[in-house]
Amino acid sequence: MLTIATINVQNKYKLKNYNGIYENEDHIKMLLSLIKKYNLDIIGLQEVNQKYFERLQLELPNNTSIYGKFRYPKNWFTKNLYPFSTFNESVPIITTKKIIKQETKVLPWLTSYVPRIVTIIEIETKELGPIVILNTHLDYMKNKTKVKQLKKVESIISKIKKPIILMGDFNMTIKNKDFQIFKKKMEKLNIIHTIIDEATFKNSKKNLAIDHIFLSTCFNVENIILEKSVQYNNFSDHYPVILKISIENI
Repeated sequence: MLTIATINVQNKYKLKNYNGIYENEDHIKMLLSLIKKYNLDIIGLQEVNQKYFERLQLELPNNTSIYGKFRYPKNWFTKNLYPFSTFNESVPIITTKKIIKQETKVLPWLTSYVPRIVTIIEIETKELGPIVILNTHLDYMKNKTKVKQLKKVESIISKIKKPIILMGDFNMTIKNKDFQIFKKKMEKLNIIHTIIDEATFKNSKKNLAIDHIFLSTCFNVENIILEKSVQYNNFSDHYPVILKISIENI
């Protein structure tokens, strides 16, 4: 059994030095309490700025790793300039499992406002051996940019011959025709979309998820949780999506 989650932690980009503390609340402490509450094995985060990442890395338990590069290279000339530095986000993956490989790839983005990336790690499990996890956050404005980004994700996944977990904030609902096309392409690769029949973005006008998880067919979904407890009301503008999954004997 594995417990996994995709969580958009909402970058408070208006605060140049946002590090998880906002309006007298510590959102990193909230995240850590979520990890402990559900005993999470794998977490994909979105909208993680540099200060948040650095502090979270220090706060995580010793048996937990975090990996994910940022949109802009460290030597990029806007590194410390406003407003670009506030948007220099990572989409990291946190795990209690042993990381074998790790990389961050750039997605097509030139028709959009900021670069978009996908974080990829390979972990070791007793049940299945190596598993590959991908975490991303697609463009939020232009559908044609999202389509290009999905094609890149598909290209990456098509070359992987190991069980896969794909998660993230896709900024697309199940009713988006291009998301449906991507979903069908994943099915041909034996990777199935998990049905989340509620809104995951709190301000959504539609009762539809934009945060998604895809799983190889060797996984069975045992439980789906949208964390809506009052104590996490101000944690993010997204609900954390948590899945408990079992592994088939293959």
